Amino acid sequence: MLMKLSLRNAKRQFNEYTLFFVTLTCAVASMYAFNALIFSDTVKALPDMELLPYLIVAASLLIILIMGWIISYMINYMLKKRSREFSVYMVSGIPNRKISRLIFYENSLIGLLAFVPGVLLGMLFSQILEAVLLNMFGLPYTLHFSFSPSTVGLTLLYFAVMLLYSIRKNGKWIRRVQLRDMLYYDRQNEKAPFSGGISAILIFCLSVLAGCAGFLLIYIQPIGKGYDILIGTAFLLLFLFGFFISVPAFLVTRFGNRIDWKYRNQRLVPFRGFTAKISSTSTVMGMLSILFMLAITFGGIGSTIGLMVTKNVEAGAFDIMILHKGELRDFSRYAAIIQQDFSAQGHTYGIYTNGRTEFLSVHEQTVIEAGRSAHHPYAEFEHDTCMTQSDYLKLRELLGYKHLELDPTLCYVHCVPALEKDIRMLIEQQDGLECAGYAFADSGVFSESFSQVNDYGNGAGYVIVVPDGAIRQMEIVYSVYAAVSKKSLSPNDLQNITSACDGLVQLDRSSAKSTPSGAPTIFMHEDMDYLSGKWMDKTEFHYLYSMLICLFYLALILEITGAAILATQVLSDWQVKQRQDRILRQLGMNERLVSKLNNRQLSQIFLLPLIPSLVLSICFVYVCAKKILVSFFPLPIVPDILWIGQSLAITLVLFSLLYSIYYVAARISYGQRGK
Repeated sequence: MLMKLSLRNAKRQFNEYTLFFVTLTCAVASMYAFNALIFSDTVKALPDMELLPYLIVAASLLIILIMGWIISYMINYMLKKRSREFSVYMVSGIPNRKISRLIFYENSLIGLLAFVPGVLLGMLFSQILEAVLLNMFGLPYTLHFSFSPSTVGLTLLYFAVMLLYSIRKNGKWIRRVQLRDMLYYDRQNEKAPFSGGISAILIFCLSVLAGCAGFLLIYIQPIGKGYDILIGTAFLLLFLFGFFISVPAFLVTRFGNRIDWKYRNQRLVPFRGFTAKISSTSTVMGMLSILFMLAITFGGIGSTIGLMVTKNVEAGAFDIMILHKGELRDFSRYAAIIQQDFSAQGHTYGIYTNGRTEFLSVHEQTVIEAGRSAHHPYAEFEHDTCMTQSDYLKLRELLGYKHLELDPTLCYVHCVPALEKDIRMLIEQQDGLECAGYAFADSGVFSESFSQVNDYGNGAGYVIVVPDGAIRQMEIVYSVYAAVSKKSLSPNDLQNITSACDGLVQLDRSSAKSTPSGAPTIFMHEDMDYLSGKWMDKTEFHYLYSMLICLFYLALILEITGAAILATQVLSDWQVKQRQDRILRQLGMNERLVSKLNNRQLSQIFLLPLIPSLVLSICFVYVCAKKILVSFFPLPIVPDILWIGQSLAITLVLFSLLYSIYYVAARISYGQRGK
């Protein structure tokens, strides 16, 4: 009996369940796609991705709580819309327990119907994720679809937990509800959370203090080890929630009795609708603002990290670099293999030192002014580094840079952009500046990408280009074979190079040993050669890819959750809105003005939770991005604001696209239901 009735109700109410169905489908698709990465053989073969499954599981557990809450919220709104129907069941003698079971059957049926298309969409989404991940590693992607029972089982487990939790939560309320409460459930006005303006002001002041404390903790980071970021984020979330709890109640208290304000510019209708639902509206808007702030923050930080990795690869101009400490090495056997396998063209040269530190002092001063540590950790860069003009011109030719006519009696400098201005000032202002007896050329500073961002490239941020004869008075620091390939190199390609070349190992900047001077060096063995280059440098950030995936995973789910709740909030009260519009028409308001009023109210509802969260998340991402920039690069490669602006722009564009879909859908539904 109950099963037949639930089937009939599910069919009859399916249009009302459309948003619920779509939200469940999107949740299943997202969970399946990311869970598929756990069981993918392709992903398992990638290096440094051992942490990814654990991060995805941890993120999924958090998502279960979030989605369980939104499903419970949407079911509660469906109960409110159908409260009269359930009242009839109660009058007919059907006990509350059976009504609860009926609702359980209906929502379980809708959930099962949403699970199937969700899995199908998840299979497509998983291929997109896999393609993006392989592209990060420089590996080719081949389109393929595979059905993973393990992925389906794990997704079904997560889905069942969050669905059963939300249904059971609402079922408990139905079993206890009285007929009178059910009969008038959809018409209940709500009281303001605070009876007076003083309480609202007090809560607002406390929330502002929490917000200020949160930003100070995140910016200064006095505790360390990430605890200050977690505590600071919690304080910011408390600020948002306190803001939406206190400010609306205060505004109602202040403007509720001002007749001239309420009746001006068609304010009465939206003001009355807000005050009728002030408690739930304030609470929901606070929760939505928190969700949107976290979504934008996670997406912004993920975009920032992604841009940093990309910029690091771009700054490393040479695809392959092989290093040997202390002597000019013959790399011809390596060059033959690399040229044959990767169509690469290269050149062998040396990095020398003149034992002086004029330019090193400029480097350290610029680092200090940029807010970074001036201490340089490696023994090879305790003095200025140099290379010959002939080697420099050959390297520029390999990179396809503009040919330069260099004076063979003068010295030049090639550096990262952050050092260019200060080095020019040093050359112009210091009289008698020379290197190995050669003066420096005016306007002889260049700053194209030249593998100088990371240590053990062409100097550490700068290199002095000297006449070829000058190196007779210098000591060689290490020799280099630098090559440019016609294709990207994957981690497997790098592994194949070291396997094919005896005596060649990958350069590991995380390991070092002490030298007699006390400074460390990453040349662990004197007789070994070390493989480096921009693709090798990229492998040092592979551990960040797991974090990137989880950040975008959480950002996507959080935005879907918030936008779905907001759309549900708008559409669920449409019957009340229809009655209000009908009264306004009877009072003489024309159709155009009614439609304008509805659209303005809809826009205000969508903007209200977004604006505070947008301001906070932009500030949050800005502070975190500056910290990330300091940890990624010893010198600012470009102005900080440019990088942060790029990451925020990417995040806001993606956020706006998804958010606008829900807004347009709600506006279309607004118009269709009003006809």
